[in-house]
Amino acid sequence: MAGIVESYKKVYENKKIHIGLFVIALLWTISSILLDVATGHEENFKQNIFDLIFGLFVGAHSLQFLHNAINNINSGELPTFRDIKKQIYWGMIKLDVVWSIYAAVILLTAIIIYTTLINSLILPIIIFALTAFVAIFVYYIYLAYADNLDTKGLFNIALIFKFIKPTIKNTLIKLCLFILVTLLALLICILFYAAVAITGVDSIGNITGDYYIADFVIITLAAYFLIVTWYYAYPYSLINTYINKVRPVIGKEETNGENV
Repeated sequence: MAGIVESYKKVYENKKIHIGLFVIALLWTISSILLDVATGHEENFKQNIFDLIFGLFVGAHSLQFLHNAINNINSGELPTFRDIKKQIYWGMIKLDVVWSIYAAVILLTAIIIYTTLINSLILPIIIFALTAFVAIFVYYIYLAYADNLDTKGLFNIALIFKFIKPTIKNTLIKLCLFILVTLLALLICILFYAAVAITGVDSIGNITGDYYIADFVIITLAAYFLIVTWYYAYPYSLINTYINKVRPVIGKEETNGENV
């Protein structure tokens, strides 16, 4: 738990920037929901162009924060949004695209196996589970990029399997702890919403569709917490593991590549 507390303390060292993060969570929530309702896709919650735009912006800010933290720039505090280096966007987009393609190919393979080769869910489920497991360690790919803002060697899918073993224990422990914290926070949001529903406040101020003011407030609070946790606190908690366990592996791979 000490690592979680330290991660959140680091994230909140620059308290002023959290006003901006909350505003982003609010704008993200409003724009995404309004678009989903307007296009008749309310069931596709947070899966539209606004989610892509805001996700890229927050992701770039997160990478700038991690870059500063790893290299002890400005004491590793959360940077202002103006401090985001433009090159971060391009590198992040390339990593997103390539690693998403890897995941899509693997999952498509599982579907093909199920539909054409064997009429059994066992093998596809195993493939899905293994893909989800490996995806946990992709965070280190982004930490490696945040380290020196260079994508060289980070598109090699074989690389990730070389640092799973030395990082698996620390990574899974922290992942489970952060998931528990997230579930607790979401439970509090649900209880808060239940209390609001009991008082009838949830039916005040219809904004669009089935969404009222209370819905936007609670969804925004939940979105803000998820942003702080999974874009900042959790990856920050992995920095020591990255420096001690992953960076040597990546450095060794690059050295071997040069020798070849």
